[in-house]
Amino acid sequence: MTIDTNYIVFQCYGNEGVFHECAYALLSLSRLYQAGVKCNIEIWIYTDNPGWFEAFKDCTLSLHFRAIDKATINEWRGSIDFVHRVKIEVLKDFCKDKKGNVLYTDTDVVFTHHPDEMLAAIEGGALYMHVMEGRVSEAGNPVMRKLNNYLQANVTMQVNGKGLQELAMWNAGVLGFNTDHAAILDEVLAFTDQQYPKFPKHIIEQFAFSVFFRQAGEIKAAAPYLLHYWNLKEARLALAAFFGTFKGRSWAELVRYSSLLQMHVLMQEKANFFSNLSIADKMMKKRWQPNSMNWPEIIKQI
Repeated sequence: MTIDTNYIVFQCYGNEGVFHECAYALLSLSRLYQAGVKCNIEIWIYTDNPGWFEAFKDCTLSLHFRAIDKATINEWRGSIDFVHRVKIEVLKDFCKDKKGNVLYTDTDVVFTHHPDEMLAAIEGGALYMHVMEGRVSEAGNPVMRKLNNYLQANVTMQVNGKGLQELAMWNAGVLGFNTDHAAILDEVLAFTDQQYPKFPKHIIEQFAFSVFFRQAGEIKAAAPYLLHYWNLKEARLALAAFFGTFKGRSWAELVRYSSLLQMHVLMQEKANFFSNLSIADKMMKKRWQPNSMNWPEIIKQI
């Protein structure tokens, strides 16, 4: 029996904060494959700066790069000029000459458990997205309410006999599928190109994945395997400090020290900050930032 190749795909371009996120995600994956446990996964990074990763030549993961330039990125944004359209084109490009199990993740993720079980399920035909965010018709989120109203008034398509507003919205920061399901990407792209000009909100791309993954089968949650800190852009400050402090260190050292930078703790600190804001603080639009970390002192903890 032939076992499919396992792939993890990132898109990593633009400002350095995205590169720091990608490197931290790779460190978190390396932490799971220490003590002689082999990682049988090819990592493919679509990037406008492959040279940035040369500082990690001793990385133990199987890194591969697909160089993309500004012209390609603009082309993949399409005539609708939509940044999240690039993800769909990245995956279409990747699947052109690959066969196997694909796990796409945004750069702002932390691998918390071995993805082997998830990749095995993908080989068996399972489809993954990060986590379900609620049924469109029932969500209290203002953008989701607008999407619900738009779908009811403008889209007659149904999935399994239900209107699209009755489907669940899933977070598309993680996507898992076998290349046998690659045709879904054409449907996702066509839906995005058709609907985004009429409803120009960022959630159209992830809703398109939610619709067509669900049309193909049940969607499983990737959240047990990864933490996706999409609402923690402030973490880039902590990551910049981390990589600045440990510049030139070996991959093994970075793996070890990175375990002390806990994104779920930062997420809780941010939530606590906003839950304790006074009315005056809210009127002044006070913002949260992570505390500076004294790394020379912190590394004494391990």
